[in-house]
Amino acid sequence: MKTFILNNINKLILLFFTLIALFLASSFTIDDNAKNMINDSFKQAIIVFGSAKALNGVISLAQGTELDLPFITVAIGQILDPINDLVEQFSLIMLASLVSLGIQKILLNFVTNEIFNYVLFAFIIIFNIWLFKRFTDDEKLRNIFFRITFILLFLRFSIPMIGYVNNISYNYFVKPQYNIETLNENISKVTNDVSKINQETIKQKQEESSFLGKITEKFDSSYYEKRVDDYKNAVDNSSEYIIDLIIVFIFQTILLPIVFLYILYVLLRKIVL
Repeated sequence: MKTFILNNINKLILLFFTLIALFLASSFTIDDNAKNMINDSFKQAIIVFGSAKALNGVISLAQGTELDLPFITVAIGQILDPINDLVEQFSLIMLASLVSLGIQKILLNFVTNEIFNYVLFAFIIIFNIWLFKRFTDDEKLRNIFFRITFILLFLRFSIPMIGYVNNISYNYFVKPQYNIETLNENISKVTNDVSKINQETIKQKQEESSFLGKITEKFDSSYYEKRVDDYKNAVDNSSEYIIDLIIVFIFQTILLPIVFLYILYVLLRKIVL
């Protein structure tokens, strides 16, 4: 018995590893937790994407706001051009993040499907039998089969692990400095502030007053300074909020999954090749 164990130690390790993998593959708790994590990230990204589009909408409305001086037209919204460009770029990044999370959801559903698990189960059983039982001239076919088995195992566990890696990295390393909920609340506040100023500006333009009153108001520079300051104060720090959100979502939904899968791919190549 001892001799058998010593002579087949590598095979026994593989047997133990594949049986553990088979047990974990049949554990729905792991899959359900991973699905919940990715679903939560997807819902959160949709909320932030909606906030970005709402901010883009009120800023676009502000950009169309004009105040008429005699012989001069002042477009107050022009001061918001830089922030609006940033918001549009942010919307594209959020769209890319949603696509990434959507692909992760599809892949997760694929590798946790019963059919995939049955195929993996069959491959692992044959794999373990083939470890100890050899056939004539089976070297090439055996190597191909073993590689496919490891690839199936890689897919089965790497996709769910993305959800766990994202969740752990965000909660313990990212959230203390870049809290998505707080940043999104700040963006929503900016949107509400800009929308309120838009309404006040439109209302003020529509209010009827005497011709002399209009002329007096139009030549009062403080009137325009206040309007401009209102918009500047409303979007104050919004660039910082948006850039912080860009950092979080690029890291969490694009960069981290790619790096994680690449590391696993390198490890898999070292095992298979």
